[in-house]
Amino acid sequence: MGILHDLIVKQLVFLSVVYENQLHNPYPMNFKRIITCGSLAIMGLGLFSAQAQDIDNWLLTGPVKTQIPAFAAKGDINFKKFERKNLLQSIKIKASETAISEGSTILLKNETFKWNNVTVPTDSLLKTDTSKDQLFFLTSYLETSRWQKGALTIESNAMIEIFVNGKSKGTKTSEEWGKKKVSLTLDRGKHTIGVRLLANNDTIKFHAKWKSDEDFEEAPVAFSIAPERALQISDIVDGKRLGSISISPSGKYAKIYRSTALPGGKSTGYYAIMDLATKKNIQIIRNPKIYSLKWLPTTDRLSYTTSADKKTNLYVYDPINGEEQLIAEGLKEFSGYSWAKSEQFIIYTQYKKAEKAKDLKRIYGPDDRLPYFRNRSYLRMLDVNSGTDIALTAGNLSTSLHDIHPTDNKILFSTSRMDYSTVPFRRQSLYQMNLNTFELDTIWKEKSYSGSAQYSPNGTQLLVQAGPECFGNIGVNCPKDMLTNAYDSQLYIFDLKSQKVTPITKKFDPSVDYAVWKTNNNIFVKVGERDFSNFYQFDVKRKRFTKIDIKTDVLSSMSIDASGQKAIYTGTSITTPNMLWTLDLKTRQSALLIDPTKTEFETIKLGKTEEWNFKNRNRETIYGRVYYPPNFDSKKKYPVIVYYYGGTSPVERNFGGRYPKNIWASAGYIVYVLQPSGATGFGQKFSARHVNGWGGDAIDDIIDGTKQFLKAHPAADGENVGCIGASYGGFTTMMLQTRTDIFKTAISHAGISDITSYWGEGYWGYTYSATASKNSYPWNNRELYVKNSPLFNADKFQNSILLLHGTSDTNVPVGESKQFYMALKLLNKDAEMVLVAGEDHWIINYKKRQQWHDTIMAWFSFKLKNQPEQWDEMYPKKQL
Repeated sequence: MGILHDLIVKQLVFLSVVYENQLHNPYPMNFKRIITCGSLAIMGLGLFSAQAQDIDNWLLTGPVKTQIPAFAAKGDINFKKFERKNLLQSIKIKASETAISEGSTILLKNETFKWNNVTVPTDSLLKTDTSKDQLFFLTSYLETSRWQKGALTIESNAMIEIFVNGKSKGTKTSEEWGKKKVSLTLDRGKHTIGVRLLANNDTIKFHAKWKSDEDFEEAPVAFSIAPERALQISDIVDGKRLGSISISPSGKYAKIYRSTALPGGKSTGYYAIMDLATKKNIQIIRNPKIYSLKWLPTTDRLSYTTSADKKTNLYVYDPINGEEQLIAEGLKEFSGYSWAKSEQFIIYTQYKKAEKAKDLKRIYGPDDRLPYFRNRSYLRMLDVNSGTDIALTAGNLSTSLHDIHPTDNKILFSTSRMDYSTVPFRRQSLYQMNLNTFELDTIWKEKSYSGSAQYSPNGTQLLVQAGPECFGNIGVNCPKDMLTNAYDSQLYIFDLKSQKVTPITKKFDPSVDYAVWKTNNNIFVKVGERDFSNFYQFDVKRKRFTKIDIKTDVLSSMSIDASGQKAIYTGTSITTPNMLWTLDLKTRQSALLIDPTKTEFETIKLGKTEEWNFKNRNRETIYGRVYYPPNFDSKKKYPVIVYYYGGTSPVERNFGGRYPKNIWASAGYIVYVLQPSGATGFGQKFSARHVNGWGGDAIDDIIDGTKQFLKAHPAADGENVGCIGASYGGFTTMMLQTRTDIFKTAISHAGISDITSYWGEGYWGYTYSATASKNSYPWNNRELYVKNSPLFNADKFQNSILLLHGTSDTNVPVGESKQFYMALKLLNKDAEMVLVAGEDHWIINYKKRQQWHDTIMAWFSFKLKNQPEQWDEMYPKKQL
């Protein structure tokens, strides 16, 4: 029995990192009041078995005096009286971004309180002063390497409230010696235990212990006062975030959307207008009913819209002097808008919805299956000074604005119509309209492969972004016996007078994501380059690309000022969340502007990452990377998860996402990500392997790559390897289990099991197949549609699989998973299926996404770690 002597404090503030509205590992606000304690022992990390174990090591602050509120003897409007036990919740403290640690402080009522390391062995005593109603706050961290159950017991002669990860788990309101036991179900990771003690005695007795349930006797549990922890799903879906960004025309100011995702799915957000020289906000805009906030093209003013009664008002706002001007009101069916360079007019889209079909609906073509296909969009011109509102387009086809001429006297727009006679089943016409005479010039007519276009700064040329075959073979750079991948986006310069087309990316391997022609000689381009997203400048005169170094692996968004000299951008890297940077385009120097999660991630420990590539059967380099668990020990064995692309875009090096590789690694897996044949960003020849490549080169790359990876990494447990993919990657996952036995288990989300049914039933099945299965149909290429469909190979299936699918998926209909599940069950294969009610191709709903993530982790634990408990808890066996 130990005693903590002479802990005498004049005020008490009880705060634990867990107390206020956080789901996982929340943080307290800093307090300011120095607490002095007697001799305090700093305990190391202890590993305990399932037997009851005392929790001796705590962080303590307090005491804080409380008092019964005035008029407490009288009941409230519901006849409830304030009781002494309510003092446990009498002090409300906001959660801080900084985790509680030894020596950290919290501020309350202009006083600083310090968290001190104390050793509190069994039946220890906390000696108080003679004041009544004092609150003590204790915090400790419990870490488990796996999902498990157990019980936390606190004994004391004081009132108790117990918190775990920010949620109250139970109270004891008696001031006699007694205990409060709470049963807990804990995910893998570190959990914050907080205890509030309300003292009315000179001496408080306190004892804490943990006992794992019988099924988890071998599961190690660690207790410490160190806040360092592994990454968890809450770190991805909750917390501070950066949204849209844009720089003002002068380059002096930035518009930044910042938000906080709250546990439970709600969020708060605001626009900050920042002076980039001082890095200070000059305006904060929190009105959630403001839409389409954007800079005007020439002056540092903003425009935005508001809506009421299905009508839209347009305003211009000067953030420097605070002046607001109403430009237009009562605009009907308003959708989006663009400003003329002179700022004298806007071109806006009027979106007209078609009459709803009655009980029976005749379908006029494959795309008429889409509920919004009959809606139309038209262009209108609104003069700012006179208010004149002119219809520019009408008719049976929608029109889309591409650009406004630098002289403001012309616009560029397109129409498109379906043409089911030839791939890609759509024809685009591009027009130029004279805004003075309203005469039309046809730039191109009925082009099979469409593109987006923008004017050059002098208005004599167009920058066109499109696939390799937009202008016939002029942009194609792959062998004649291969079909190009239309998703491998290219750039062309189109001369308006001569109509000469110059491909500028034909021999440039990266795939174009976005481009802007800022000055006569400079085009800035955001590209996908292998698994990076990079930034380039194209010199029009020299016809040369130059890479501009940035501070991120994956460029998320970029905004460049009117002069082309300054920019701001956001991006993530393989182990860092999204950040905002400034970029001087003259010096090519970047400077960090905002790191929204800096303090949140200070205590998160990630494992190392490294590149790992190999040569495939075609002697091409297949690029990949490896994520290791934190505290990786090369002498141990770790289960492996293999992940690959879900369409034709590579798996980028971005942080987080719906398939969070860092979290998988933090759960004790080695994660191998590879970019198999068919991915864009590696050159046209490589991406062309995606075309008619169902079940081909990509499958071989994954199997061969995984075998080579396992051989090269002794710590990778070759007996416990899993794979996971979604959409086209789900197809790949299904197919892998019919081709190899190296994957002990697999997870397919929204996978395609029958290429034929996906082609005919999915909303975009036949249009995606126009590239992925170009010129191939069920009637002319049965080998592709049958031989390479997982459903028709179900009898060759090996090992196990989990099929996940949203029941409202319009992209890959849920039947794709259902029919594969049916086949596997009739064949007595090890298959499970979990359907997510009401979700589409992506799982968006906050709660369902959390459960979906937990399902993935539970399945891998079950199959690769022989830990079925979480899976059985989530999906108990039933006899139906």
